[in-house]
Amino acid sequence: MRSIVQFASWTMLAALTACGSPAEEAKAVDTRAALVPVENTGMHERNLEIARDAKAHPDAQLVFLGDSITQGWSEAGRSTWELEFIGWKPLNLGVSGDRTEHVLWRLAQGEYDQLSPRVIVIMIGTNNTGHRMDPPADIAAGVKEILAQLHRRFPKTRLCLLSIFPRGETSEDPGRKNNDAANALLAGVARQAGVEWLDVSRAFLDAKGVLSKELMPDLLHPNTRGYEIWASTLRDSLKRWMP
Repeated sequence: MRSIVQFASWTMLAALTACGSPAEEAKAVDTRAALVPVENTGMHERNLEIARDAKAHPDAQLVFLGDSITQGWSEAGRSTWELEFIGWKPLNLGVSGDRTEHVLWRLAQGEYDQLSPRVIVIMIGTNNTGHRMDPPADIAAGVKEILAQLHRRFPKTRLCLLSIFPRGETSEDPGRKNNDAANALLAGVARQAGVEWLDVSRAFLDAKGVLSKELMPDLLHPNTRGYEIWASTLRDSLKRWMP
């Protein structure tokens, strides 16, 4: 019942936001897209799977939220996951294709509310860029709402927001530029929300800002070596935060 009421509230908010002239309405639709909870229907089975995982592991102490890059901890990153995190009863809640609004939808369902992790690591937004080139301010607004929802549901949990990973080979890639601009805003979002901010983007780039296919073969998703680098950027912080 709670999730239905919450979803109705979001729907009403969206309807109110859309009122106005046709030009204003079109702008409103673009602006609110990252904020209105919606299921990632293309990954419905994954949604069911991770809901079951969350129910089966109520003692998880380290939780990861994100998109296919996070889901990849269970694939290309599996060996690193088991080496680096297994002692903290980790739980991977990443969903391929997720944008900020999909994370908001999943939180609204309350499937994770029985969890009480010590740390939640969040990295989301690259699909907002890749799927429809959302403005950086809209991506930041979506992440801000995710953090607010997490604070409400897990008030005793430390939240760690990661910078959106680089995409595209060079700094001139349009997707890279959009993610970089979003990251510039996300640092302030994290500070205002009182959450940890880790800008790990540079770890994947060379001195000239080039993203190597030796780390991300498609210039978006890490391979095994890429996940090793990601784990290394988290290692010291997690040792401080976890028992």
